[in-house]
Amino acid sequence: MKKSLLIILLCSFPLLAYADRMLVWDKNPITIILPVGEEVRVTFPTDVSLQIPKSLISSLESLAPNQQIVYWKATQPFDKARVVAPSADNQTVYLIDLVTQENALAESLVIEDPDRVIAQHNDEPPRDLLEGVQDLLDPPEIVLTRFASQSLYAPRRLMPVNPDIATMPLVQIPANFPLMRSQKGEQYRLSVVSAWSGYGLHITAVLLINQSELNLAVNPGLVQGNFSHITPQHLQLGPKGSLEDRKTLYLISSVPFNAAIQEDGYGY
Repeated sequence: MKKSLLIILLCSFPLLAYADRMLVWDKNPITIILPVGEEVRVTFPTDVSLQIPKSLISSLESLAPNQQIVYWKATQPFDKARVVAPSADNQTVYLIDLVTQENALAESLVIEDPDRVIAQHNDEPPRDLLEGVQDLLDPPEIVLTRFASQSLYAPRRLMPVNPDIATMPLVQIPANFPLMRSQKGEQYRLSVVSAWSGYGLHITAVLLINQSELNLAVNPGLVQGNFSHITPQHLQLGPKGSLEDRKTLYLISSVPFNAAIQEDGYGY
């Protein structure tokens, strides 16, 4: 019964995930048209560093939750400007021409590099998952959670690198999705920040924002979904509008996030 109710709730939200538009890197600059005042997510084929021209500092908001994903929002119109994005492995330099257009579509974009796809398929077959886990000094859940937390909050010079952990495309959920059950009648706002996979598991970072005037303890047992491990960045949520009113949750599941939130058998 509980599972049926959760599925009904999910169906009542019209926008659970969107298909990203693919852009193919053919060694020529890629033009990305930004709407003014709306955010656009861009996913690169691999980890990159972004070199944004000074002329865009006052016209472009740029937020990179990790080295593969960037959120761009044009705050005012600007002429075409080039962003240089060297890959972390020094194999590729991606060239992105940004330009604004008032009525442009705010769509999520994924850049695909055919050379990297071919190279990946030509690599040796993946190691058995158990073999990879046996090489770890800590349980894979701890390794994944540590990697996710450092990716989001560590200084750039301390960003983790792990060939066994891959960044995954984001699955967005409505801000008022009932991921966390209420303790005292409070409400939450949610935002999926980033996602990774490794060692046969999936980990998703979700920003939890308190919308009430209450001080609340973050209780992982109130999270709905089939997650085996749930780790809050901090254990207390301050009231709405305070500096402590938001915390990051790290949710680990054996299936992708959009499937785990629809399952009722709690692994936690």
